[in-house]
Amino acid sequence: MTDDPAFADLLEALYGGLTRSPPWEDFLRALAAATNTNFATLLIGRGCASIDAHITPGADPERTLAYWQISEADPFVGLPEGQVVSFSDFVNHVPARFRDWMDVGRTGQILGIDLQRPPDTSVRLRLTRDQSCDDFGDDEKALLTRLIPHLRIALGLHARLTTTQAESQLFSSAMADLAVATLILDRDGRIMRRNAVAAQMLENGSVIAERSGGLELRTQTATTIINRLLINPPPAGEESLFEITAPDGPLLHGRARAVPSSAYGDGAWLALFLVDPTRPPGPSRDSLRDRFQLTKAEAALAVQLVEGLSLADAASVLGIAYNTTRSHLRAIFAKTGTHRQVELVTLLRTTDSDFET
Repeated sequence: MTDDPAFADLLEALYGGLTRSPPWEDFLRALAAATNTNFATLLIGRGCASIDAHITPGADPERTLAYWQISEADPFVGLPEGQVVSFSDFVNHVPARFRDWMDVGRTGQILGIDLQRPPDTSVRLRLTRDQSCDDFGDDEKALLTRLIPHLRIALGLHARLTTTQAESQLFSSAMADLAVATLILDRDGRIMRRNAVAAQMLENGSVIAERSGGLELRTQTATTIINRLLINPPPAGEESLFEITAPDGPLLHGRARAVPSSAYGDGAWLALFLVDPTRPPGPSRDSLRDRFQLTKAEAALAVQLVEGLSLADAASVLGIAYNTTRSHLRAIFAKTGTHRQVELVTLLRTTDSDFET
C-alpha cells in the first residue's frame, strides 16, 4: 500500500472513519495536523451552491452557522475538478460579506479541492490557515494531490453507507409513526438492537423489560412463545404471528422474523415487531422550542418536516418563501447537531417520547 507511515495513518483515518458517527471528523483532524492547518473542512451538497453537510472539527458552531448564512457569497467555488487550488490563485474579487467573515475568523490562507460525484453531488475539501501563517507550499499541495484518488473511493463508500443508513432511518421513522416496537435478539434472547418505541416499552416495563441485557416477558405464556421462536424461528422470508399480554397491560400484536444470516455478522438471530397502542403523538412546536432552543418560525418548520412534508411543501403551508425555509433549516441543523434532513426528522421522531404535547 505505502511505505510512508504518516500517509498510511491518514488513509487509516480516512477509510476507518467512514463507519464512525459522525464520519470524516477523525480524518479532517488528522489532515489538519499533517498540514499544520487551523481547520480542515468538508462540504457536501447537491450542485455547486447547495450545502447539505458542513464538517469542520473543532470550529466554533457560531462561525459554522455564519458560513451557512453567507455561503452564497463564497467566491472559492467551482474549482477545476480534481485539482488542488489555492484561494489567492483562484479568487480575484472577494465580496464584502465574505471578506468580513474571513476577517472575523482571521482566515487568510485557503487550499481546496472540488470533486464531483454523479449525478449531481459536489464535494469541497478546504484547508484554512490563520492569515499570519506562511502560505501553503508544494508539500501541502502534493499531499492533497496524493489523497485525491483515495478521496474519490471514500466518497463512493460513504455515499453507499449513507444511502443504506437513510433508508434504514426512514423505515425506522415509519415504524415509530405506526407505534411499532422493533427488537433484534441473538440466539439466547439478548437484546442487540432496539428502536425508540421498543426502548420506551422496555423502560415502562408493563409488558416487556430488559434484565441483564436479555428480553424479559411479564407472563409465562409470553415467555414460552418467545422461547419457542428463538429455538425455532420462522423460515426465511416467512413470519410468525403472536399475541402477548401482561397484568393490567395492553394486548400487543406481534410478528417474528428470522434475521438473514447474511445481514449481520454479530450473532443477530430473531427480529420482533410489537404494536404499541399507547404510543403518544409527535412533538409540538413548544416542546421543540424548549428542547432545542428553536425560534417560533424554526419550530413551525420542524413540525412540518416531522409530519413528512418536503421543504417546498412546508414553505407553502407556512406561507413563507422557499429560501426562508432553507435559512431556517440551516439554523435547525446547527442547533440540533444534524447535517441532513433525514437525520433531523429521525432525531425529532425518535426522541419525541420525552416531549409533552
